[in-house]
Amino acid sequence: MYRRLVTFALLVVTVAATVLVIPLALSARDLVRGANLSALTDQARSLADGWESAAGSTGDDTGEAPVVMLPGDPGEVILVYPDGAVVGGPVPAGAQEVVASAKGGNAASVDTGSSGYAAAPAVFDEETGVVLAVASPEQMHEGLEPRLLALAGLCALLLVGAGLAAWQLARRTAAPIRRLAGTADVMAAGDLTVRAEPSTIPEVDDVGVALNRLAARVQELLEEERAAAAELAHQLRTPLTVLAADVDAVSDPVVRQRLNDDVLTLQRTTDEIITSARRTSREGLHASCDAAAVVADRAAFWAVLAEYQGRDMQVEGTEAGPLPVRLTEYDLTTAVDILLQNVFVHTDEGVALRLAVRTDTGGSVEVSVDDAGPGLDPQGAPGERTGSTSLGLAIAERLADASGGRLQRGTGPLGGARVVLVLGPG
Repeated sequence: MYRRLVTFALLVVTVAATVLVIPLALSARDLVRGANLSALTDQARSLADGWESAAGSTGDDTGEAPVVMLPGDPGEVILVYPDGAVVGGPVPAGAQEVVASAKGGNAASVDTGSSGYAAAPAVFDEETGVVLAVASPEQMHEGLEPRLLALAGLCALLLVGAGLAAWQLARRTAAPIRRLAGTADVMAAGDLTVRAEPSTIPEVDDVGVALNRLAARVQELLEEERAAAAELAHQLRTPLTVLAADVDAVSDPVVRQRLNDDVLTLQRTTDEIITSARRTSREGLHASCDAAAVVADRAAFWAVLAEYQGRDMQVEGTEAGPLPVRLTEYDLTTAVDILLQNVFVHTDEGVALRLAVRTDTGGSVEVSVDDAGPGLDPQGAPGERTGSTSLGLAIAERLADASGGRLQRGTGPLGGARVVLVLGPG
């Protein structure tokens, strides 16, 4: 906006200055040429008076024009004697009219556009001679250059002033827009309590009011979501607790164990549903965390269970330094836990696994979990394990999508399942 407003102002001033300066420059030229032509006329009259005075000083009563010395180089002053003789050079074609006028007793001058001519009569008794003063093109333009330089300086001052004024106007115009953009960024980062402030621009205020209404509406929806998630957790966990107590009362150990497994599966599914409902998408577009640090933390957490179950757990890439991704620490922790829990729940104890984090050539960050188990169920949905509801991986996939990435599933180098979170860079 700064550049556009300043450019527009300079363009307007340039056009206005061009429209004004060209007539001013032409007027200045005409004034200078007129002044130089007037001075040339005064010179011709002065020379004519001197020629007449020279005739009186000689005491010659013949009435003839005396011979005098020309005051300049040939061509600058020309004397036309009464008998038609010409001294100082031939009379230029453009001066014929003024010479004829001077022979009639009237001083005259003319500007031909290049040179200037001024003729004055010199009377000797009843005969008339003519003094013709000639100005070259350079002499006619003498004094014009300072005026043109003054006009150029005025134009430069106008352009500088217009540029400064346009910059100030652009700064004052853009300031409310920048503040509004900053408010939108804060909202996008998760702070929905901030509000756009009024400005001096009605159109910007309209956008600010709409943004404030949108933030208020989003707050209402999030509050409703939290309330719904809390109610869901209460409504699901209460009957599950009662069901678990009822299962413990079953006398048949085989049936009791089978029911316990079903209840545990139902509890895990419930936890995954509640986790999905409480997902912290309100953290905003600027969510970010260090994937290497999160993976290292989760590896340390799950290493205890891996050691207890006799699993060989390899961890790679956590020492690579900060690997920022566009996901909150809570969300990435949830996704990594889902991937690791998927291995611990659906593979036998002692099955090896590997947790790795690295960056790919496109700048994304990959968090992968490989195991040496039986792999994914070829008869089920893509990426689904035997006995799995696949809800956990669906949550992890949504988290990966939210970061600008994706979830990949297949067979890994350990011979079992391979699940990769491809996360967008922070």
